[in-house]
Amino acid sequence: MSQVGGPSQYTRVLAEIIVSPIVGGLHLRRVGELLIAREELNERFLDRGKRKFSDSEFDEMIIQSSELDDEYVRAWRSCQEGTREWRHSDGLPSLALALKQAADYYRGVASAA
Repeated sequence: MSQVGGPSQYTRVLAEIIVSPIVGGLHLRRVGELLIAREELNERFLDRGKRKFSDSEFDEMIIQSSELDDEYVRAWRSCQEGTREWRHSDGLPSLALALKQAADYYRGVASAA
């Protein structure tokens, strides 16, 4: 989620992934899914007709989302630092999974009644 005053570290990493020549279509799709899921969550928070989260639920969401976002940042940094062989065998699949898990989480929270 964006912070006041500019994009968050997470958004900057997603932008790096989008413009990188080392990723493929799957990664671009996963980034798109994550951005859409984040926007759905933002819309859910702004919808006055939706059930509001308790403070403890909100705290848990912040912790879980930060952990998931940190995971794809770590996966991306590893892809940038790893060898080409490692990146293709382990790094890029790990990145795709981390992006998917973050998108799935955001989507799930956004759809909570």
